[in-house]
Amino acid sequence: MKVHLFGLPISLHRRLKEQSSNWQDVLPPGHMFRGTPIFSNLLGPFSEPELRELADGVGDGFTHMVIPASRDWREIKKRFHYDCRIHLSRLREPLRDLTWPILQECLHNIVKMDEVWLQKLSPKDLRHALLLPPLVFATNTTTSEYWRHCDIYSAERFASAEKLLNEVEKHHRRPDGQGIRSWIDDRNRRFRIDPSKHGRSTADRGQRRSFRFC
Repeated sequence: MKVHLFGLPISLHRRLKEQSSNWQDVLPPGHMFRGTPIFSNLLGPFSEPELRELADGVGDGFTHMVIPASRDWREIKKRFHYDCRIHLSRLREPLRDLTWPILQECLHNIVKMDEVWLQKLSPKDLRHALLLPPLVFATNTTTSEYWRHCDIYSAERFASAEKLLNEVEKHHRRPDGQGIRSWIDDRNRRFRIDPSKHGRSTADRGQRRSFRFC
């Protein structure tokens, strides 16, 4: 798992980095960490260059984001909520008083939760329901907005999300009349993997990630 802590004011970021001896034990063993500050001590909307830096991190596989709750994160949600795990963390009020032990505990808890999410809900191959296009694939009343309902940040909701994915499989994974099973949406449209190489994205051609988990 690659975790990106993004958006701490620069002075706070430097202080915590020093207190942690250059982010020592910032995450449990086996995971990668990236910390990117904003070059201001003001809290407000993220700038376009900051958002581009966040997108570059996603391209490098840092798809588990931790954003301070004091920041305006709506633009981040708009751009990345189908591609990444986005943890809006209420670290401390006021944020300038945040200490290293509090941040470390927060990050360890996030990793613990996302380890379970990856085990129970994350796509294991390209045929997974969560990789169907949310803006195109038509669901029914039982499976409506299942992408959002599976993007959970509470341990109590894992069971209901797993049940919902089973319902998606039951309602939408059916024989397609061509001897195989395909995803069939509520408008009777068939969705299959296209093995051709045309229309590849710039990120894909550069062997960088441009969407979740793959």
